[in-house]
Amino acid sequence: MCGISCAVTLKSATRNGRAAVYAQDHLATERTYLSDRLNESLEKIKHRGPDARGQWISDDCRVALGHNRLSIIDLSPEAEQPFHDPEECIHVVVNGELYGHDAIREDLIRGGHSFKSQCDSEIVVALYKEHGLSLLSRLRGEFAFSLYDSRTKLFMAANDRYGIKPLYYTVQHGRLLVASEMKAFLPFDWTPEWDVQALWDNAWISDKRTIFRDVYRLRPGHYLSCTGFSALEQQKYWDIEYRDKRELETRTEQEMIEGVRERLLEAIRVRLRADVPVGIFLSGGLDSSVIAGMVKHLMETEGAELVLAIAQRTAEWLDVQKYVVEIDEETIAANFADTFWHVETASADLGAIGKFALSKLPQAHGIKVILTGEGSDEQFAGYFDLQPDFVREPDLSWPSPSNTLPESVRKTLHDTFENDQTNTDGSQMISNRVHDPPEASFAKRQINNCDYVRIVSYSGIRNAAASWVKQECGTNELRAVAVHHAIDGTARDKIMRKWHPLHSSLYIWTKIMLANIHLVQLGDRMEMAHSIEGRQPFLDHHLTEYVNNLPPSMKIRYDPETGAFNEKWVLKEAAKPFIPDEIYKRTKHPFTAPIRFKVDGPVHEMMRSLLTQDAVEQLGFIDWKICEDLLHAGFIEGNAMKMRGAFCIGMLVVIGQRFGVRKAEPEFF
Repeated sequence: MCGISCAVTLKSATRNGRAAVYAQDHLATERTYLSDRLNESLEKIKHRGPDARGQWISDDCRVALGHNRLSIIDLSPEAEQPFHDPEECIHVVVNGELYGHDAIREDLIRGGHSFKSQCDSEIVVALYKEHGLSLLSRLRGEFAFSLYDSRTKLFMAANDRYGIKPLYYTVQHGRLLVASEMKAFLPFDWTPEWDVQALWDNAWISDKRTIFRDVYRLRPGHYLSCTGFSALEQQKYWDIEYRDKRELETRTEQEMIEGVRERLLEAIRVRLRADVPVGIFLSGGLDSSVIAGMVKHLMETEGAELVLAIAQRTAEWLDVQKYVVEIDEETIAANFADTFWHVETASADLGAIGKFALSKLPQAHGIKVILTGEGSDEQFAGYFDLQPDFVREPDLSWPSPSNTLPESVRKTLHDTFENDQTNTDGSQMISNRVHDPPEASFAKRQINNCDYVRIVSYSGIRNAAASWVKQECGTNELRAVAVHHAIDGTARDKIMRKWHPLHSSLYIWTKIMLANIHLVQLGDRMEMAHSIEGRQPFLDHHLTEYVNNLPPSMKIRYDPETGAFNEKWVLKEAAKPFIPDEIYKRTKHPFTAPIRFKVDGPVHEMMRSLLTQDAVEQLGFIDWKICEDLLHAGFIEGNAMKMRGAFCIGMLVVIGQRFGVRKAEPEFF
């Protein structure tokens, strides 16, 4: 697990009026400039890798690769990066973990390749030489890397299938910059500007745009290529797939349960490989308890050695060591600013602060690797709001009456959901189904009327935006537009023709909220802020590709006698031998951050100090009077939605101040 910062000088580049490709007598000056900037850039993200730092600059000073190392596999100096091939033609910096690397290395050695270390990341060089861009399909794990081939003048950057390890890019002053975090661009003379349109569209959680103008994220399962120092292209190498909803299932329930169990055990097994202590984050819910229980099983049967940091009752059941952190108002207030400096984006939820504070514990106890439960709900249908799409269509893949809903019951449930104005967990809907405007109905039809998209389309700034923003960015109040546009044509066609609505909603949620919110605010950024590597067994693609091809009725079950849905049914059955009965039987209790706080308490005081008139007006796109009302209504009146809006603006204030973001101004009037 590491931090990456890279710079590629494009053909059109000039700096201070001079050509960017220098004569020989100027190369030394340019090399010094690049080396200094790269070092400053890596210093901005040193939390991602405090153990070693390395850089490589090409002879012509066109390409610079930088790397901060968090040593996990092979702790020797030979495993420090960048890595190069023996001919000094291929150069690479890698972030993350590549599982099964031993077998890949042995195969490559038989093919004539050599290695200087036992580090998992080094296999990228030889895999590229053997397979070119097709190497991506041979990688298993959580990864991001940048590679330069001096023979073909190809620079590429890639990330893993689910976007667990982030990469961002921008072109500034004729240079392509690529880094694990956007703050790494600051030393390269980048002056951040707000992308107000992206904020208005909520596109910063739906497509490749970020909250900053002309700064983009590399999307999950994609790679960025720059050929001949000119042509930039982001291309897909992998995508989520589900089986045709009309294809009949021939496997038995037990076969599918055992299939999930086998693949999840393997996903956990490979993630226990480390040359440093490994721990587990456990909330007391199903997902992390499953991981902990399976880890215990592997310890007992295969002799795995690791340190566990987990919740009280499950820890007692497992008979392992535990460490606990409590999050109170003082903790939230004290960690708010640092959390969102690391997150580099805003949301309407404070969950990131809890993860930020929790991630301090492993670091304090010398644990460098943590197994986490992110991705389980997206694979096994664990969210309450998926239930309307589960009953939207019958499960034709599995017509057995014992496994699927009777059609009369399904239609009744569907009609109930369609006419209800509350979420399935009882809370008020962000936009109810009954009174959607005509544009909303039209947009929903484009995704087969899947309802779950409304959850990912909430915007924290819409209601507080300055008047010029509403005029310039569009008056259409349909919040889901940007979300719909983020779904490419191939996936959209499958949503309309091939996939069950439950799977369509899982696709939307996984590609958007999981990648751009959960894996950022509850994953990589919070863990790496404290030099901790997070590993996510539920996002192992060997497991997910199997789970995606299970019938919807294996993921959600409905009990007509109790009127209750049983979410993640197949996961519970697969994990039953490894978890306490209490965990197996309990219904889902979502982990959410509080949204009500004491008047004049630590959080209220912190927000008042952040949301001053000067600070809010410096953003340039928020109406101060509306923001003031949000703060009052949130804390004094207890209005949850306005409280969320206030928090979102507070996060933007923190980011604006720490990044030195230029005040936004209207462009077209």
